[in-house]
Amino acid sequence: MANQSTPTTPERILDSAAEIFGNEGFKSATIRRIAEAADANVAAINYHFRDKEGLYAAVLENLFSTGFSRFPADMGLGESTVPQDSLKAFIRGMLHRLLSNDGWAGLSGPKRLIAKEFLEPTPSFESIIEKYIRPQKRILMGIIEEILGYNTSPEIVASCCLSIIGQCIYYALGAPVIKRITKHSDPTEENIEKVAHFVWQFSLGGLMQIKENHKEKS
Repeated sequence: MANQSTPTTPERILDSAAEIFGNEGFKSATIRRIAEAADANVAAINYHFRDKEGLYAAVLENLFSTGFSRFPADMGLGESTVPQDSLKAFIRGMLHRLLSNDGWAGLSGPKRLIAKEFLEPTPSFESIIEKYIRPQKRILMGIIEEILGYNTSPEIVASCCLSIIGQCIYYALGAPVIKRITKHSDPTEENIEKVAHFVWQFSLGGLMQIKENHKEKS
């Protein structure tokens, strides 16, 4: 059994590849450069990951698997009977995943890699969408349906879902600009809980207004 403090060859390759792919981009990054950074040889990369495309896909899988393992959608809350609490946990999990040093923000190259995939998804990102992102959307839509009522149209539920996710993603992708225009709620490690609480309050207020409007039309 390998010593936990000593990364295995595949782990070293994945870490180095994430850094290099993120900083240099898929096209510019080379297998030889990654092998040198990982203190491995090209044959080892080919053995474990088949080729450059296989390595890139494995890097994405490792980043998302680790991120969702550390910060799940329920953030340890479990099956709450209060959908408002589940919504807050979901938002906290997403923001910690995106902004914390234990998540993707603490990884310089990988952080850039994930940002690039959000803005310009590659074919390798399709499996990530199916395995991680669509299930998260279904979880959030279920929470929103509980809050709004199950007779709410799917279109409204989906729009609410995208609005909440959009706020969280903007705090991550727009962090460099946000930090320049505000001193109180910039998305730093120290402010994650504060930002999460605000996004939750803001979103919940909007959901309650939508629910009230729906009642008036009924």
